[in-house]
Amino acid sequence: MRLPSKQLASQIVQNLGQYGTPLSRGVSYYNVGTESILDALEKHYLSSYLPEGGAAFKLVVGDYGSGKSHFLYCLRERAWAHRYAVSHVSLSPRECPYDDQKKVYGAVAKALTWHDPNRDDSEPTTGLADFLQRLLEDILVQYGVPLGSDEALELDEVKALLESFDNAHIDSTIYHYAVKGYLEAVLRGDAERQEVLSLWLHGEEISTAHMGMLRQLNVTQKLTRSNAFQMLRSLAQSVRALGFTGMCLLFDEMERLSLLSKRAMHNVADNLREVIDRTREDLPGTLFIYAVVPKFVSDVVPLYPALQQRLQAQAGRYFSDVNPFSPRIDLERLDLDEQTLLVRIAERLLPIFEIAYEARLNHELQAQNAHRLAQAALGFRFGTSHRRIFVRALIVEWYRQLRQGEVLLSDAQASEIVGGSGKDLESETY
Repeated sequence: MRLPSKQLASQIVQNLGQYGTPLSRGVSYYNVGTESILDALEKHYLSSYLPEGGAAFKLVVGDYGSGKSHFLYCLRERAWAHRYAVSHVSLSPRECPYDDQKKVYGAVAKALTWHDPNRDDSEPTTGLADFLQRLLEDILVQYGVPLGSDEALELDEVKALLESFDNAHIDSTIYHYAVKGYLEAVLRGDAERQEVLSLWLHGEEISTAHMGMLRQLNVTQKLTRSNAFQMLRSLAQSVRALGFTGMCLLFDEMERLSLLSKRAMHNVADNLREVIDRTREDLPGTLFIYAVVPKFVSDVVPLYPALQQRLQAQAGRYFSDVNPFSPRIDLERLDLDEQTLLVRIAERLLPIFEIAYEARLNHELQAQNAHRLAQAALGFRFGTSHRRIFVRALIVEWYRQLRQGEVLLSDAQASEIVGGSGKDLESETY
């Protein structure tokens, strides 16, 4: 079984022990229950259909605490393994309303993440500008060539990259100029051009003073609502032109759709319908994932027949290896029953806990404790997910037993531990 470094193991355990929620990194080390779904996505999309220029849209449906974010993190790691550029966007009415395509493009560009395949314990850096810079750095570091030097511009691999990008078809010629201009500004060490082009590529407002510099680079158009989807398509094309397999867009609605006005909700539904239709032709090599709570499917989608037609699971057949064409991924339909799921999570987490604290616990004894804590968690009815309560209680109890000695918990003790963890989490403000 593959295990994380001590640094990453410590970060995983600390996050789970404090909050009961997954760290954004390393989730595959203890993921349980969604392997068959992830395997099917990898088999039918990441490793075959998308690299050939295809595109797909999937709606992930999961209730509060069902592991939507955890699932998206796992999918992100698999996409990275196939050399996809990944943008994981947390949508909310306040921060990034999906009823505005311009803001969505900006959120995608700002959340595009550079991943170092050799360092799973490193903090990913985000932003399209940083992504492009790290791409160049990754080439130059192999030859010991610094950015901003004459050698950087003359390196054969850099010349080949720029030439390949020059010859690629990008839907927006202006977007093509902007990406090429940013790459050259990085290579030359031109900080001022980098700053201005970074603002444009991220969809930020551009001052009148900066527009003059952009015009010199043939970047003569601002990002607007009307051209935002074209910019998203151009981003997808640019990523492939720069040598990546494709792009993986992960949208998490953060369970706040109920806060939207009726008009804004209508725009969300209309934009989703457009995205589903246009993904097939306009976003080459892109997997578009949209994660929502069941309430969106039951209360919102039926109000918009055109959207419902595109999202319904025919005859209740949800996405799986035998039905990879379904648009719906249901996180309530997992490989394991809930009791077994919690116990398996404990089995995967215990070696990580031991790495984090350089310790060794009695696996047989702790398996029994995990079983009783799982039963207790399933018996409680908190607003907070029982998975979150269970994981937090488990980590806290392991640490206590590590310091005070291992004991077999009684059913009553397990219920008390889980109850205390649940009340603590219920009192938190999210």
